[in-house]
Amino acid sequence: MTRSPVITLLSDFGWQDNYVGIMKGAIAAINPHLQIIDLTHGIAPQNIAAARFSLLTAYPVFPQGTVHVAVVDPGVGSDRRAVAVQVAGGYLVGPDNGLFGGVLTLDPPLAAVELTNPRYWRTPNPSATFHGRDIFAPVGAHLASGIALDALGPAIAPSSLVFLPVCAYEATATGFKGYIQYCDRFGNLITNIPATAVAGKTG
Repeated sequence: MTRSPVITLLSDFGWQDNYVGIMKGAIAAINPHLQIIDLTHGIAPQNIAAARFSLLTAYPVFPQGTVHVAVVDPGVGSDRRAVAVQVAGGYLVGPDNGLFGGVLTLDPPLAAVELTNPRYWRTPNPSATFHGRDIFAPVGAHLASGIALDALGPAIAPSSLVFLPVCAYEATATGFKGYIQYCDRFGNLITNIPATAVAGKTG
């Protein structure tokens, strides 16, 4: 796959603290020539579903080979896996907790590894609470710089990756039933009911 010098960052870190800047510093320490694009750091704390939706809607815009680093990680410090996944459009790096499920439904995983090789971490003794700095950002930088996926750790079955339980929308006698995927800062409630399903329907 052609590598892009672009890394996107998505997190629930906000802007008040220095966590986002520290992640960018960890990337720059490996390759200061990479282009870092912030998707958002305004995800509500630990809201994996919102992160899933935000990454899904942003992913198709970016050039092939882009590395997407996403850190919304309520299971940090637990036995949840840290993973990197190759998809048709690039790579996904972050916790295996379902936040990649939207992209993986759009572009099924081609390969996946568990991030166990400390050679590509910032430190062989990562913090129990800041894997964004110590594992995910450095791994993203190495991937964007051309390191092979299989150098990062052992292969895992793509079918073993975690997906959030997402209910499909359904037609009812009076319309459609779905769920709200996301609420943006303008107050728009974005459902999983596609516009094509309701085209031509009136209230």
